[in-house]
Amino acid sequence: MATNRLKEILDSKKMSFSELKKLLEEKDVKVNNSQLSLYSSGKRNPKNKKIWVIISEVLNVELQEIITDINAYLTIMAEISENSSEKKEEIENKKIDEELFQELFSLIDKSKASELEKVHRYCGLAATFEKLGEDITKEGAVIDVPSGDYMVKKTNPAISEQVRVNAALIKLDEWFELKRQSNNGDNPKSGEDWSEFT
Repeated sequence: MATNRLKEILDSKKMSFSELKKLLEEKDVKVNNSQLSLYSSGKRNPKNKKIWVIISEVLNVELQEIITDINAYLTIMAEISENSSEKKEEIENKKIDEELFQELFSLIDKSKASELEKVHRYCGLAATFEKLGEDITKEGAVIDVPSGDYMVKKTNPAISEQVRVNAALIKLDEWFELKRQSNNGDNPKSGEDWSEFT
């Protein structure tokens, strides 16, 4: 941190690093006195910038009172906002995964292990498909691959893997669609061979 008033604020409150450390431990933040000293002197920054927010909370002061450098303050707030967005997205994804599982689970005969396995397999493949999509977006459709002394451009292998996973999902989708029809009273064609889905 370029500048901060941590030591000054502690002195004004007649608090030591040890007392601050205890308050932080109550918030599940593990730091030692030497780390706090380095933070206050600006010689080191916490890896997790949210520590500054927690310090301001336990000292009952605004973050801006501790972090006086505007650029440092904005950096902290940007990182916290980014982490918060990632956490929110993670929670949303878990909710969607759970809803998908429950939807598919409601279609099957719970007494059959093979049908339960299909639900788990579908959910696993769906998660893999999403992860591959994220990787493709991040790395691009074409990537640089070392070849001897040169770098050559090749199609991202995650694309072909995503196509393969998608084919498996489509196949399982057909099986679940037959289950949906069956549960809605639309019986599949008599003599339908379901072995290809197992």
